[in-house]
Amino acid sequence: MIGLVKKLVIDDNNVTYIVCIFIIMLSLSSYTLENNNKQEVMLTLTWICATFVLQISTNNLFASDHHDGILEQIFVQPLSSRLIIAYKIFAHWLLFGLPISVISSIFSFAVLGNSIEHSIAVGVSLLFNTLIIINISATGNALMIGRNNLASGVSQILVLPMIMPTFVYFKLLTQFENLSLNIYTLLITILIFVILIVNSTITTHMALKFAVEQD
Repeated sequence: MIGLVKKLVIDDNNVTYIVCIFIIMLSLSSYTLENNNKQEVMLTLTWICATFVLQISTNNLFASDHHDGILEQIFVQPLSSRLIIAYKIFAHWLLFGLPISVISSIFSFAVLGNSIEHSIAVGVSLLFNTLIIINISATGNALMIGRNNLASGVSQILVLPMIMPTFVYFKLLTQFENLSLNIYTLLITILIFVILIVNSTITTHMALKFAVEQD
């Protein structure tokens, strides 16, 4: 069981590749900015870069497991298959979402010269957003599991409209200290995030189970 979990969540080459792409995209985007509204533009570019690389990282989240027969093992394990899939998605978030959020916070403080409070707010808000983005992207990939690469790319395009609203919350959380009714905003945000995560996990589980049954 331990070996199965390790195979599900660990791929050092993918982690390094995705993090490097994010750093390169973020660095190059800073040279295209003008001084006017630089902070607003950079927030948008940070979210776009993070979303792009996370969608790439989830592209093969379940594909290799499907080809290797690991998905079939998941559904015959004594443990709940839903918990295993949720754990895999959560581990993927720790491997990719956490480094991206930390890098964004450091980039905001060291390169853009923002205050430490604002930089921390950027990192924390992006941390929440990456969790939602990975969950939604995982659902899109699960729906196209076993198909060709073109279908996998189409799935990411189809789920993009569901990812876009998270940008609103990203900007909202970065300006959290300036909002009124902070506690209510935070509670509503957490509630929405929990609902999205639970729904995406259930949908991903159903899609993967259907793919296994079709084999």
